[in-house]
Amino acid sequence: MTAGPCFGCGAIVPDVDGPTHPYIHSSAGCWKKFGEVQAQESRRFGYPPAHRLVVDAYAAQHPGDGSDRRDRQSVFVHLVALCAMLERGLAPASATRLLGTLVHLQGGFPRLERDSGPGDLTVLHMLDAPDYEGYERRAREWADAVWGSWAEHHETIRKALAAGG
Repeated sequence: MTAGPCFGCGAIVPDVDGPTHPYIHSSAGCWKKFGEVQAQESRRFGYPPAHRLVVDAYAAQHPGDGSDRRDRQSVFVHLVALCAMLERGLAPASATRLLGTLVHLQGGFPRLERDSGPGDLTVLHMLDAPDYEGYERRAREWADAVWGSWAEHHETIRKALAAGG
C-alpha cells in the first residue's frame, strides 16, 4: 500500500479511497487513522476525558477553505474548546456544554487561516499509547501543538470564549 501526506495535517497516511468527513478536510487515509484512534480509545479506555481533546485537535487541525459555514464554525468552536481546556483548565464535559452555546454565536463565524502550518503533531501521535496516562499525555501534547499553530487567532478565540463561556 502506498502512503502520502494528508492535505490537512501533513501526516503520512495510507493512500486509500474511502469516506471522509463533509467539512473536516482531511484525506481518506487520515480520516481512517482518526477512526482507528477512536476505536482504540473506545476499546481500551471507554469514553475518557481525553476524548474531548482528541476530537478538538483533529477538527481544528483540518480546516477547510472557509467557504462553507460548517467548516468555519467547526474550526472556530473546536479552537474555543481547546482554549478553554488548555488555558482555563475547563473540564472536558464543561467544554462540551460550551460548544453547544457557541454554535449560536451572533454574527456567524470568521474565516480563520493559519500562517504557520498544522503543527508538529498529528493523529498518528495518538496511536498505540502504552496506557491511559500515555494516551492522556499524548492528547494534551497534540492539542497544545494544534492550539499553538493557530497563534495568530488566539485573541479572537479568547474573546469568543470570554463572551460565551
